[in-house]
Amino acid sequence: MKTIYLFNWPSHLGGADTKVAHLIKLLGKHVPLVVIPNSPACLKQRHWIDFIEHHGAKVSSLHDLAQDPNGIAFSMCNPAFVKGGLFNYAIKFDWPIIWSSEMMWRHEFEEHLIETGRVKKLLYVSECQKEALAYEADYDLPTLITGNYVDPAAFPFKERIPEKKITIGRLSRHDPLKYPEDFPVFYEALKVRGARYRVMAWNEELAEKYRWHSFGPAWDLLKAEEETAVNFLQSLDLFVYPLGHQFTESWGRSTVEAMLTGAIPLVPGGHHFGHLIQDGDSGFICEDFRDYQIHARRLACDHDFRMKMSKQCHEHARYQLCDQEHHRQIWLEALDV
Repeated sequence: MKTIYLFNWPSHLGGADTKVAHLIKLLGKHVPLVVIPNSPACLKQRHWIDFIEHHGAKVSSLHDLAQDPNGIAFSMCNPAFVKGGLFNYAIKFDWPIIWSSEMMWRHEFEEHLIETGRVKKLLYVSECQKEALAYEADYDLPTLITGNYVDPAAFPFKERIPEKKITIGRLSRHDPLKYPEDFPVFYEALKVRGARYRVMAWNEELAEKYRWHSFGPAWDLLKAEEETAVNFLQSLDLFVYPLGHQFTESWGRSTVEAMLTGAIPLVPGGHHFGHLIQDGDSGFICEDFRDYQIHARRLACDHDFRMKMSKQCHEHARYQLCDQEHHRQIWLEALDV
């Protein structure tokens, strides 16, 4: 198989960079994989270099890249690749490019790169993302929907305590568009008695957007990575994830991570959630606020039902959504040009 030169760097923060880390674990010992950071500063992160090499991949700086007649350039949602011009390394070495946007909008200069004919394959995470970007209407090139691989070992199930008060929360990129205009009143109006509310990753922009609300002692507003994602999600009973009216979720990675830990998702209709959740069995698809309220209050009151659904969420995510061999075969096809 040709060598895949991955123009990304793993991180615990952000959907695409988190995805990079999980793909390295999935593919590093199965394909020739070289990971290339955007800047030399990343090469000082010894823990990530050790991680990459432990899973069978290699690391290279931009400076050390050399001609490889069997190379393929691959990048996911990396503005430095399209806008910052890192794609020029692929052009220099005559490598075909595989590109995955990950977002519901076209990146700046992304379309220009596709117009040049250098992009030989486009990857999407979902059908709704493919429809939103609609490149097929303008360009004739192969595409594939890869979905997202989440390593179940990174988000182990945690048995919840039936009698404790309910903790409601969410984890997402700190984009204000991802939050509904009435958040945090949305959470409080669920009227779950004694509930605690936990949100990560909170930032100054979100604080400014909701400056009209007085956050009381029931709220924990955590900065990005103030806790590990797994510890945070294990602290939640309900993963309640309303979205802003101008935002469409292309896949829903944090929802699957929550399910793996046993947090029960309550998510809006539409988006991609209907492909991730079996409504009423491994979470709830909510068409309006009343749906959220009914399901949250039932789960809070019925301990046995909540414990049962928590395990079902984990099992559905673990065995249906995150099957390692299934995802590996998808990616082997995706990276073949």
